[in-house]
Amino acid sequence: MKKYPPTPQELREWMDRKGLSNKDVAKALRLSDGRVVRFWTSKKDPRPIPYPSWYTLRHKYGK
Repeated sequence: MKKYPPTPQELREWMDRKGLSNKDVAKALRLSDGRVVRFWTSKKDPRPIPYPSWYTLRHKYGK
């Protein structure tokens, strides 16, 4: 993944590779629940993950 932050599809693939659920990602970022993460990984009308959140995830879970 060279693009920062990753596309929603790349983020989904990364989460699958790591075996992470939306809830795990939300917990790692100290979000209230997994709904926000769902917006970042949705197939229809996705929102890009903010760079600080992506940086935190990469730091916590690695590549």
